[in-house]
Amino acid sequence: MAHPNSTSEPAGARRNRSRTGSVILLVLMTLLLTAFALTKYLEKASVDLLADAREARADRLRVQAYSALETVLAVLQEFRTTNGALRSPAEGWGNALEFAGYAPPEGLTVEAALEDESAKIPLPHADFQALRDLFLLFGQKQSDAEQLADALLVWIQQGYEPANSFSARATDYERAAIPHDPPARSLHSFAELASIQFVRDRLYDKNGRPNDLWRNFVDSVSLFDFSQPNINTARVTTLAALGTYDEASVKMITDYLGGLGSYARQGPAYFRNAQEVAGLVGQAAASARLGTQVRCLRINVTVHEGQGSFRVSAVVTAPGGAQLPPPDQPTTGQTSTSSAAANDVTAAQNTSNSGDGSAAATTTTTSPTNATNPTQSALNYPFTLLEIRENDEIVDNAPSSLSAPR
Repeated sequence: MAHPNSTSEPAGARRNRSRTGSVILLVLMTLLLTAFALTKYLEKASVDLLADAREARADRLRVQAYSALETVLAVLQEFRTTNGALRSPAEGWGNALEFAGYAPPEGLTVEAALEDESAKIPLPHADFQALRDLFLLFGQKQSDAEQLADALLVWIQQGYEPANSFSARATDYERAAIPHDPPARSLHSFAELASIQFVRDRLYDKNGRPNDLWRNFVDSVSLFDFSQPNINTARVTTLAALGTYDEASVKMITDYLGGLGSYARQGPAYFRNAQEVAGLVGQAAASARLGTQVRCLRINVTVHEGQGSFRVSAVVTAPGGAQLPPPDQPTTGQTSTSSAAANDVTAAQNTSNSGDGSAAATTTTTSPTNATNPTQSALNYPFTLLEIRENDEIVDNAPSSLSAPR
């Protein structure tokens, strides 16, 4: 029996309240899902907008980088026309953008650094003596230096017979896990060093990473094909290995070029010909293997805008100065010369190593110097582009402690 003061809630009211609570819960869940979806959409939209903004900025900086590169090339051509050749930054073209009065758009900072690639030993023309002396300069024992030189030349030259009887021969590659023959042409990439017998044991550590000997070697040789390194910018290793200069002569040359020591008052100088070299170090010490002209020049341009930047690196040469490494030898009689040249370009497009020293290849835009190019001929462009890299494709090799002072 019900209490006289109690009131019972009608069943309809309870159902209405339950229905109202369900509707509110449904609305709240809908709002939650909508908010979640909207948040994800905004996150994705912000990422897409950021990516588009970065791409647009990269395109804008890229245009400025190539504009600065063309300015540098114009200055170089002016000096080359006036002086007959490029010899040394001491001529006045070392800071080409400043010389040209180049002013980037507001908010941008542009830097251009020039490096004479022909200051190094050209690997396509290196012989046993030069390579052996180079490794001796790096502190290798006589026997190891000879075996390293032999191993490289076995890989590079067709039918090469090692000077050291303990050195590996071309036939040793036939007993590899995957039998193969050495390519019998100069390196297209420093990554190939990891495939050369004995060289890979000395230039890489136990984990397969390049060591200091690898970095010194890479910093001292050039993969590009030119006849004479430039004594005006030559590294100590180039002077000692190719010029066969002793320590006193090397110091005299570097002091003269850098305006150091007893030449401090005259400032940086340069040699115009071999006779001037002989006049400084003596006729007997003059080396016919070294020239006095820039054969191959690397131009690094960096454009900064706030925290962002764009880099382009180009290797250029004047007509007759340098060219890409020789192509692979045809494997069959049906392989045409044009096909071999095409293979050369493809191989040269992979001439880089990762920044931490590992052997990883990146794409490079190259232009063979010996190919017929109607467009270039019509433009009468004063330089040939051997290589162009952008941003992450650019590899900065660790500087060697044996580099000559600049």
